Order: sequence, then structure tokens, then C-alpha cells
Amino acid sequence: MRETEAWMLVDGQVFRTLLGSGAQPALPAEPEREADPKLTLGRVMKEGGMRRRPERLYRLFGEEVSLEALRRLPAFELFEAELAEAIRAVARSQDWSG
Repeated sequence: MRETEAWMLVDGQVFRTLLGSGAQPALPAEPEREADPKLTLGRVMKEGGMRRRPERLYRLFGEEVSLEALRRLPAFELFEAELAEAIRAVARSQDWSG
């Protein structure tokens, strides 16, 4: 969960969608290095005037976050590579010959 919350801190456009087009969220340069990304996420949201708990916004972040931005994060790169390999392994294990 910690990485997921850190990944939410990577795309300023999502915050502008939530907080208004003029929002300038102070996002960390290296979100995956945040000791408590949930706390950081809450702070950014509060500073932007959002009073809802960040947990209520996970779906929006998941739908809106830029894959290009996520791919700049080492842990996401690893996750994506492992997921792709798992999918390939499942595909190889399927008997497609009928």
C-alpha cells in the first residue's frame, strides 16, 4: 500500500483535476523515498483545500495517473516488469492447441 500511495504523488495533473486547474501541489521529487507517503498525500490535499480523506480518492488517482509519470519511478518499473513476466508465464502455461 505504501508504494501505491507514493505512486499517487507522481502526477501533478491529477491534483489539478481534484483541486482546480490553478493548483500547484508541492509534490516530492522522489515519491517512493517518502517515509510516509499517506501523510504526504494528506498534506498536499489539505494544502490544496481538499478536506476528504485521501483513501476516498484512490480510484480517481488510479484512473487518472499518467503511466508515463509512473514509469519514471523505480518500484513501478519493477512492478510493471514483474507483472508483464507473470502474464507471459500464464500465457505460456496455457494449452492453446485445443
